[in-house]
Amino acid sequence: MTPEEILSHRPRILSQAQREFFFAQGYLLVERALDAGQLERLRSALAALEARGEEPEHPADFEFETLPDGGRRLRQVLCAADYHPEVWSYVSSAPMTDIAADLVGPNVQFRESGVSFKSPGGRGFDWHQDIVFFPSSNRSPIMTLTFVEDVAPDMGPTRVIPGSHLGEVFDHYDAGGNWLGLIGEHVKHRIPVAESVEMTGPAGSVLVTSCGIVHAAGENRASRRRPMVLAGYASADTVSFAGVPYRSRYRWRIVAGEATREIHSDAQRLKMPPDWDSHEGIRIDDLVQQAKA
Repeated sequence: MTPEEILSHRPRILSQAQREFFFAQGYLLVERALDAGQLERLRSALAALEARGEEPEHPADFEFETLPDGGRRLRQVLCAADYHPEVWSYVSSAPMTDIAADLVGPNVQFRESGVSFKSPGGRGFDWHQDIVFFPSSNRSPIMTLTFVEDVAPDMGPTRVIPGSHLGEVFDHYDAGGNWLGLIGEHVKHRIPVAESVEMTGPAGSVLVTSCGIVHAAGENRASRRRPMVLAGYASADTVSFAGVPYRSRYRWRIVAGEATREIHSDAQRLKMPPDWDSHEGIRIDDLVQQAKA
């Protein structure tokens, strides 16, 4: 659906002004979208996932980072909804599906979920656009980031460049044609970094970003971690040309409205990412590190 078609539907939870802001700027921060009970259930789910990560055998979707002392800690859980029912319940019901429907249209398909813990010292990501990981027939796909705790400036919050979702999809390969998963140095000078906005806010807030917006995140320099629940959605009339690197059993599940036989296609020029099927067990983080090695 086009933004005009989406806006013609009565909003479920957002104001019309919020929806118009999202389509113009490419992001929206919905403060305190969750109540205390929803937050506590998410915190309990994250604690359970951490406990599972401490078991001798854990799924490949549990990604760890090495500490300076040689130890390790859980960095993130990919396909998190597959590993805890509370996460799936959260990302597949209101308010999340209402927020998604207000921004992609009444028929919503689920794409992916994850949990990022970002403990003190945890690194971030350089500038990138999500759509390069799953080139799609249109730019309706969104990512949502739920703040499980307060997010402050020293925690390496997400930074977005307003309006960049309407512009160029930058090259995420280097000048030699090697996949980076990040905007290549040979084109990075075209990014208006000075226009970026930092996304901070209280626990229970939900940040929504367009798949085309240029964004990044910094290192967590605070003494406490910055846990988030991530969930991706798209309009039901969207088709991904390359699949998704994360193979959740819920991928493409309709979570609002109904499936459609129609395909909405925008005129856009996109590069294909690596063949995700040939990278079984290798996550985007690994690909980025390999490219830098």
